Amino acid sequence: MKIIPPYQITSEILNLINEAEKYIVLVSPYVNFNNWDRIKVDVLNAIKRGVRIEFYARLDNENFKSWEQIEQLGLKPKLIKNLHAKLYFNEKSGIVTSMNLLTSSNLNAIEFGSIYHTEEELSELKSFVKKYLEPNIELSKPSEEDLYLAKEKFTVILSNFLSNKFNRSVNTRWKNGTIEFNVKNQYYFDIDKGSNLVYVAGIISGLEFENFYRFKEKYKYNGFHVSANSNSIHISSEFKTSNSNLNFISVSEKRKLVETTAKFVEDLTEYKNECYENRKIWN
Repeated sequence: MKIIPPYQITSEILNLINEAEKYIVLVSPYVNFNNWDRIKVDVLNAIKRGVRIEFYARLDNENFKSWEQIEQLGLKPKLIKNLHAKLYFNEKSGIVTSMNLLTSSNLNAIEFGSIYHTEEELSELKSFVKKYLEPNIELSKPSEEDLYLAKEKFTVILSNFLSNKFNRSVNTRWKNGTIEFNVKNQYYFDIDKGSNLVYVAGIISGLEFENFYRFKEKYKYNGFHVSANSNSIHISSEFKTSNSNLNFISVSEKRKLVETTAKFVEDLTEYKNECYENRKIWN
């Protein structure tokens, strides 16, 4: 085993690919070959030489770009949940490193790596793949719905979800840093870029504000705080999203936010109707 200087890790990985005669095993949770044509050419040349290539990547809804890039090389990725290991080897040598096969890692990151040449060391790398990776390969990718949520912009997801829920066209638009939309009432959806907390507000009248306690007693939101001022009722998240950019939050977060928003719209619509139906009784 020999430590590889950070500036030499990429060239050693490329050497490994180019020197392979029988097989190559590439284990990289995250993959991005954009503006890194050299490695794509070397992998394609290895395929042309008849080298068998096994490519392992991480299975996450948000990691779809990694396996799509592997497929673009004509390879079928082996997808594993929670994969974090990075190693690369052929029949002659192997590399264990902190480096994913990412353009950013190739250009900017300070990575660690070590290279192995002995038959015993290569046997241990093969054993690791056989024991820990192969049994955990997922046979199917995320559902079409999950991939849609991962790929699509949040405003489009919200617009489509509300349109389908309420059987009407609901347009969402960014205005002054806030997402605005209308479903028989004006609503505002926003995220605080500093705290990553989300809030949704719906415009209300004076009568609706006066009876806000009825809304708070009747409608509950898991993970959200309900409050009001003279102009609006709003729900604010008690949890922080994983990213301040709504396009890059997780699939589960997107699903929770659009479902909760739809529930809030539905509840507020019902509450508004009740306010005016019971106006004389409540007053």
